[in-house]
Amino acid sequence: MAISSSSATFTRFFVPEPDVDDFWSLVDEKLRGGAFAEPDDSRVEVAGFASWEDFFDSNFSYGSYRKGEYVAFNFRLDQKKVPAMVLKQFVRQSVQKYRDEHNGKWPNKSEKQEIQENMQEYLLNRAFPQPGAAEVVWNPARNMMILGTAGAKMMDAFLEYFERQFHIYPVPLYHAPWAFNMLPLTAAQKDILDSLVSLKSPSALNDGRFLGSEFLTWVWFYIERMGGAIQAGDKIANIHLGERMVLVLPGDRKERVVCTTQANFLHEARTGLRQGKVVDEAQLMIVVGENEYLLTLDSSLWALKSLKTPKQLPDYGQEDPDGRFLEKMYFIEEVLSALETLYMRFLAERLTPGWETDTLVQLKRWIDEGETAPEDAKAPPPAQSSR
Repeated sequence: MAISSSSATFTRFFVPEPDVDDFWSLVDEKLRGGAFAEPDDSRVEVAGFASWEDFFDSNFSYGSYRKGEYVAFNFRLDQKKVPAMVLKQFVRQSVQKYRDEHNGKWPNKSEKQEIQENMQEYLLNRAFPQPGAAEVVWNPARNMMILGTAGAKMMDAFLEYFERQFHIYPVPLYHAPWAFNMLPLTAAQKDILDSLVSLKSPSALNDGRFLGSEFLTWVWFYIERMGGAIQAGDKIANIHLGERMVLVLPGDRKERVVCTTQANFLHEARTGLRQGKVVDEAQLMIVVGENEYLLTLDSSLWALKSLKTPKQLPDYGQEDPDGRFLEKMYFIEEVLSALETLYMRFLAERLTPGWETDTLVQLKRWIDEGETAPEDAKAPPPAQSSR
């Protein structure tokens, strides 16, 4: 879902500060230069920047991309697609036509490949482009950008296009890069983290998922044993488990155990930990003052999924056209601040020798002992799992 929706999903990126004297002139030049233009019939795919309010509008009139300290716009990607079943039917008809013209002879492998390619081109030339878009919010003050998708194809298309237009190269903020680029680690902590996850590896995202699993497990432990409260800036954030958790075997994310039950009675999930499974995904509730947030994190720690923020006013009126956007970004920044504080607290333990000698011992004891429910607590409903 879009960043502005009531259930937002987005990925995060660190954006290096551009080496220019006038940042906003750069933004204006590059957004207008890369604005979406309607394609001719021969192009299968076309991309471009468009307005935040309407991705069918790419004029950026009156600097509409500037909203307070943020740059906000849409990345639009139109694609022509041929449904597999349609292509299959047309290929079948073409093969039959070939046989009719060759006394029932079947086309050989290369001839059939040629038939398929010709039909693919024929159908694409007659297909209508399907528009798609992802919202983008860039906060230059924090060197951070959020992209309203977790889909690999849209992310890859956006990064390729943005880098080509701006000559700026965003860094995906999954587990280790999040720590390196956004958190105040010491030199010693960075050395330890670098020894755990090599960011030079092309498989760094998956190689470091163990760190995300450890974090999600530690958060569960922290909630149950330490109460879940953290100081995030000048506010107290209270962290709670949601009602969904996914566990997998280390190194194998195909076999998934999904536990859905009351957060305080995740017995089946704890049993999974005892059997050697690890937390791959967890739903969390974050409460800051009167604001309640519900979100899902997986072990990559890259995307915030299905983020529910407090209900916004339906209309801010013409006097404050960006008010709704700025309020939404206030909520998102509040959630990110709480998560960064929580992650930093985890890393303060994980990236020290005390992790092996102290924290892991406590975690193992907590897993083995289980949670002791209050005596007057009602019996929980049974957990449901699916594989």
